[in-house]
Amino acid sequence: MSIIAIYVIKLLLLPPTSLAMLALVGLLLRKRKWGKNMAIVCLALLWLLSLPIVVKHWAMLWERVPPLSTEAVQQFKPQVLVVIGGGIETSAPEYPGQVTLHVRTLLRVRYAAKLAGELGLPILASGGGMLEPDEIPEADLMAQTLESEFKTPVAWREPRSSNTAENARFSRELLNELGINKIVLVTQAYHMPRAALEFRKAGFEVLPAPTAFIGHAGKSRWLDWLPSPTAWSNSFLLAHEMVGMWWYRMRY
Repeated sequence: MSIIAIYVIKLLLLPPTSLAMLALVGLLLRKRKWGKNMAIVCLALLWLLSLPIVVKHWAMLWERVPPLSTEAVQQFKPQVLVVIGGGIETSAPEYPGQVTLHVRTLLRVRYAAKLAGELGLPILASGGGMLEPDEIPEADLMAQTLESEFKTPVAWREPRSSNTAENARFSRELLNELGINKIVLVTQAYHMPRAALEFRKAGFEVLPAPTAFIGHAGKSRWLDWLPSPTAWSNSFLLAHEMVGMWWYRMRY
């Protein structure tokens, strides 16, 4: 199945799109009691998921891995830093070929550059995700960004993977030949539970280095109680990871 088809299926099955569709069906069938009730429930859930305060607390329950600490690094003694791709943007006319890193990937790359400078570790960039044969692999684009914009060299590139499980498997194939087993893994905090699980299943010892937390402790602002499109976007990401964790357990 193509990457585009998978994306469309996920978009339709996960909130907020799925809730909006079910609410519409309920409204069309509102003369039936179950239709009216379904519309009310789905609209109420849509409203709740539009509130940053709700999504933040949901994320705090899911983003269980804490930020990387100096003490953890000293005890673990990692050999390499692995950063996973999070997608590319193909409608960026200000860049050559109109292609650049998606903001998710850019956040990961930026943190990887910071850690590489602090820890003195070599970097493996992992990501393929090509839609067309002539498109640049995500790992190559990540390496170009790290080297040209963050002045951080990339030791290895893994350009074949199209999902998190393949990130882990193909990275293992590459690093196993070099005798490298202990890695610092960089990805978004919401993605880390599934990513760390897959890399451990592939045979790595993993020290997680999550970044870009959706949930965070601290005082709530009054704006957190107002509907926000960003909250809907984050609810999609969290739901995607929860379903993805279940699916990976079934498939892999």
